[in-house]
Amino acid sequence: MRFRCCNLLPQPRRWVLGLALLWLAPVPPIAAAVGEAMPTEEAARAAAEVRIDQLNLAIENLARTDPAGAEQLASDAFTTARDQHYEFGRIEALHNLGRIARLRGQLQAASGYLIEALSAAEALADNRLIAKVGNSYGTVLERQGLDAEALDRHQHVQNLWRDLNDTPGLIASSINIARVFERRQAWNDAQRHYEAALQQYDAYASRERVPPQDVAAIWMGEGRIALRRGLIDQAEYVFTRALKLQTVHQDLVGESAARTGLARVAAARGDEATAVNGFEQALALAGRVGARAEMVEALTQLGRLHLDRAGNELSGVARRERLQHALDFTQHALQLSRQGESDRSVQVGLHQQLADVHELQGDSARALTDLKTAQELRERQFQEQSDARYALLANTANVRERERELIALRASSEQQAKILAQETLLKRALTAAVILLAGIAALLTVRFVETGRAARQRAATNARLAIALQAAEQARARAEEADRIKTEMLGIAAHDLRNPLSSIIGFADLIRTERESMADARGHAGIIVAAAERTLKLVSDLLESAVLDAGQIQLQQTPCDLAVLLADAITRVAARAQAKQQQIDFRAAAGAIVLADAERLDQVFENLLSNAVKFSPVKGLIEVWIELEPECVRVAVRDYGPGLSVDDRQQLFRRFQRLSARPTGGESFTGLGLAIVKDLVELHGGTVRAESEGSGRGATFLVELPRLQNPPLRMATAANETDPAHQRVG
Repeated sequence: MRFRCCNLLPQPRRWVLGLALLWLAPVPPIAAAVGEAMPTEEAARAAAEVRIDQLNLAIENLARTDPAGAEQLASDAFTTARDQHYEFGRIEALHNLGRIARLRGQLQAASGYLIEALSAAEALADNRLIAKVGNSYGTVLERQGLDAEALDRHQHVQNLWRDLNDTPGLIASSINIARVFERRQAWNDAQRHYEAALQQYDAYASRERVPPQDVAAIWMGEGRIALRRGLIDQAEYVFTRALKLQTVHQDLVGESAARTGLARVAAARGDEATAVNGFEQALALAGRVGARAEMVEALTQLGRLHLDRAGNELSGVARRERLQHALDFTQHALQLSRQGESDRSVQVGLHQQLADVHELQGDSARALTDLKTAQELRERQFQEQSDARYALLANTANVRERERELIALRASSEQQAKILAQETLLKRALTAAVILLAGIAALLTVRFVETGRAARQRAATNARLAIALQAAEQARARAEEADRIKTEMLGIAAHDLRNPLSSIIGFADLIRTERESMADARGHAGIIVAAAERTLKLVSDLLESAVLDAGQIQLQQTPCDLAVLLADAITRVAARAQAKQQQIDFRAAAGAIVLADAERLDQVFENLLSNAVKFSPVKGLIEVWIELEPECVRVAVRDYGPGLSVDDRQQLFRRFQRLSARPTGGESFTGLGLAIVKDLVELHGGTVRAESEGSGRGATFLVELPRLQNPPLRMATAANETDPAHQRVG
């Protein structure tokens, strides 16, 4: 900090400044003494950062052999790096936690860790770190079935590696892109990218810098494609190379995948004993580290092997034993895949394999059931992919907001530390000047204090301005982010129209082209009607939300009896409640007169009742009652469904929110209904809130509206003469 003292002192006193500067010459040694502790602190900080970096590197190597131990170490590294304010180490620890969660099949957790790490890396503007984390995040997107997003992420990362001239990174990106094409059965594109990765590896002078698992991944990919094309010898050669490399480096996950590949080669050659032994070894290795995807693959291949051999058995007893083995292995694989967050397409393939087994066993009913389940899983996969995209947008927005808050807090802390250090140094310098210059201490002290006070006032003013500017910038950024997320979510909601429309077209085509009984045609028509109703509900909610956002609703308010409106709404949802064997208990109250738009309040109550029916269990009870207060009328709708978590209650009435609870009957929901309820109630000058004792304890929605103090004589008389009804539906 520099002071222009000549501007602070009058001209006749300039000589005093010169004398003071002569006596202040010994002050720098004092300041140096103050700073002697700094190198020690810096050295300790540097040593801690080195230990964190070494720990993260060890975790990276341990993840594929001991995921549980690696996860504990990664948590410790994250905590230490966070406490030391070592951002690079914190990001690496988050990256390792995400990789470990992916290897263990915990895709949702992996996505959360990696999104946070990626956002922090982007805040540091470290392209190498962005590319490294982006590689892992793209793999998680692929496992979640989001192929387009995964391919886009891998191509973006590949461009970063190319700009950094990083050959190992380019090799990893080529492998990841090839895997996406392989998953989509674009074999030629997948082969091209695997060969590109291999050429980059062969031309690289420092091959020891390429991770062994990446080299093995190239050979494994080429082996799978060769096996798909019937090139058995070539597949065996590359699988064997991959197995040797993974065994040397104790990569148990990779070794399991390689042994599965070699077992498939043996099965293709008709060597059943070798194939079975290989699949069992792969299953044991995957089980040691909890690699669920590799375990499911080994069990699936064992089931397929017995299924293929069953057709060659001449003996009826041997054929039945073969089919039973196929059934046991396939069911075990299906059970294991349901325990994790595996790609839904894996479960689809397993149900199709079960259908093949049941068909050969002569059990056509079970075969048909499995085929229907496979079709339902495909439809559910579309919904889950949509939910994953919603979660992706929400997680990205939340993580970026947390990162902005963390950066602002860190900057404020550093600024305060600097100000404190400067003030400490100035105070010590002033003390030394007072000791050396007793004769002029009073004058210098007064001037210094005045200068310090002015400087602090300016600093405080600047700090307040900076905080205000920062708050304004954050508000603008949040508004822009909210607008962008809303636009993208509306696009996704429109995309959700494809599934019910596909059902309408598909079943309509069945009615048109196939000769079926009238009962089957009625069943298909019912499915078409249900799909059309879901489409209409989604479009209606979107249009209603847009009108509310634009403020274009004009209320047509008249005196309304809430007991009558609620009774009408209950009548309309009664059929849906009876379909789930639910009872609706309605306790009315006389004199519940409000000034309102009856059509809009009817929409509010039908939305709340529909939600209660959706989230109540089969044979459940829904309670509806009216309470009168001197100034307001309170309407309550209570269900005994899954209830609301703390996070659910915080985002309950926001648009496009997907809560933790799911409808008990598999009904669809748009995430707009409660937001529309809130807007309409507030337009009437009322309030709406939800109460819940927690998950599994049900929920109560309360609507409060201003009570009409002087209702028309006709309505007041009718209300007073009416006995409060106690109505039960269902």
